[in-house]
Amino acid sequence: MIKKICLTGGPGVGKTSVLNKIKEYFTPLGFKVIICDETATYFINKGIKPFGDGKIDIVNYQKIMIKFQTAKEEIFDYIAKIIPGDNVLIVYDRGTIDNFAYINNEESKEVLNESCNKNFVDLMNQYDLVIALVGEKKFYTTENNKARSEDPNTALKMGKENLKNWLGHNNLKIVLPKDTIEEKIDEVLNIIAEELNQKQIIRQEKFLIDLANTNIEHIYQIGKKKEITQTYLISKPNIEKRLRKEIFNECESYYLSVFKLNKDGTKTTISVKEITKNIYDTLIEFKDEEKQDIIKTRIYFNHNGQYLHLDIFSKDSLGILEINVNKNENLSIPNFITVIENVTNNFQYYNKNLANKNYQKVKKEQK
Repeated sequence: MIKKICLTGGPGVGKTSVLNKIKEYFTPLGFKVIICDETATYFINKGIKPFGDGKIDIVNYQKIMIKFQTAKEEIFDYIAKIIPGDNVLIVYDRGTIDNFAYINNEESKEVLNESCNKNFVDLMNQYDLVIALVGEKKFYTTENNKARSEDPNTALKMGKENLKNWLGHNNLKIVLPKDTIEEKIDEVLNIIAEELNQKQIIRQEKFLIDLANTNIEHIYQIGKKKEITQTYLISKPNIEKRLRKEIFNECESYYLSVFKLNKDGTKTTISVKEITKNIYDTLIEFKDEEKQDIIKTRIYFNHNGQYLHLDIFSKDSLGILEINVNKNENLSIPNFITVIENVTNNFQYYNKNLANKNYQKVKKEQK
């Protein structure tokens, strides 16, 4: 088993202390722990920096960073495959995505086009787990990293921008400030242990949202959006096949998912895989004409350390908020969102049922 974990966060959030403990904790458990050091610190310590005397233009600097980091990560991935041992844990001290917190969208496009053969989504999804450490001004220090030059306020601002860039990753965990670094370390170790054992106990809560009385503009400002088109294919009665087109960070991705439908209304995943646009265009010819496409905007955002997303369906002005929390974790609804009702186990609001062409009629009858 090879697990790729990115530890991210703004300057001074305790990454160095956490990294040391990860290696110390998991090595005796039989894991070969490989730490991929932070690229920016390496360059700054060599005198290559985007600030001070002899500074490099920030866009050119990020081109250097991306080229070096993507090459370095490919080498570490190769090492993980050939190194002796069945269980390898690669921990990256900040990921490639972190670099985009320092430049704007147009500059990011330029950097990507000239620095690597991957798009933003590919760079994000190469990690199995992303752990974002959130900082607090009173804990900020430069003592353990001489390459650090930011003041506390700048460091916190950079941390927020950095976290926003990671919104949209399927397995993002957010660790809020704690009273002591030991508490923060313990939470990170528990998150990784659950990932490695694949025993994460997560519950998903769904809420029907009153869009008219919810501050959607604010959610857009603090979050990142993904445009989703979901098409259901002709399939056997106990099987669900669907195509999914996603537009995220101006990147298009295509997926084919197959599920087994259970008698209790739930479903079991058989396979989910990314496909090419050509395959997507071929398969869409087998669309189930009894179902309409699900077209929605999904906005990922962070609220008090909880990772949420709001789906806004283009038809019927429907909004559904989803929150994934640990089994015993308290759930907190943001005060800028107005909830109509909890629809967690209400099959009426499952995507497949929303795709039924007679959905409007059913909805009115149930009101």
